[in-house]
Amino acid sequence: MAAPITWILVTVKGRPELTQRCVEALLSRTGSDRRLFVVDNGSRDATLDFLYRRFREGDVHRLLCNKVGTITQWEKSYAICQAVHALRMEHYDYFAWVDNDMEMKAGWLKVARDVLCARADVAVCSMHNDGTQEKHHPTREIATVAGHTVRIKETANGAAWVVRREFFDMYGLPPTGMDITREGTEDWHYGRMMRERGIPFAVVEGYGRHMGYGESIKGLAIKEAKG
Repeated sequence: MAAPITWILVTVKGRPELTQRCVEALLSRTGSDRRLFVVDNGSRDATLDFLYRRFREGDVHRLLCNKVGTITQWEKSYAICQAVHALRMEHYDYFAWVDNDMEMKAGWLKVARDVLCARADVAVCSMHNDGTQEKHHPTREIATVAGHTVRIKETANGAAWVVRREFFDMYGLPPTGMDITREGTEDWHYGRMMRERGIPFAVVEGYGRHMGYGESIKGLAIKEAKG
């Protein structure tokens, strides 16, 4: 049986050092059954030089560069829509998105797929959690799934998610053009919809490090929007 294919989306806007560490970790710590899709949302620095080089070398399978200044809201919801539309004719089994300040550790993708295969009631496996996120996304129960310790939650941070391909058929694409609001970001959007349907998130700790935590693009954008 062929190994399941996962497309991994990395959403990028500047921060070349973090972007490079994120992409290099994905390339070296994820097997050959993954495809890498990078969407850049108007970088003005060395980020594009690095991405173009990796694209020419065949390590980045798809590279989509949005024109500077064309995306007005925080970029990830828009990038997810772009990637899913671009992949609509591709065969794949799972879709993941990873922020460009996440450094994923070896085995993260296999663990996420193990959990999704073992728990049909779970729609998302999130590979990100910490004390601050626990405050915003409290644990409902702790379970052992496919040999892994998993936190079952009603909501989860969107920094590193793995979902089945059918996920977007069930819940639709995240809204875009809604500024920095609870309805306009993918974790709040899907969290609300999944709470309404009683469908939990599974969170596995220890497989990702949030390098830019506390200085995320989302956080900076929120500060700017508030003036």
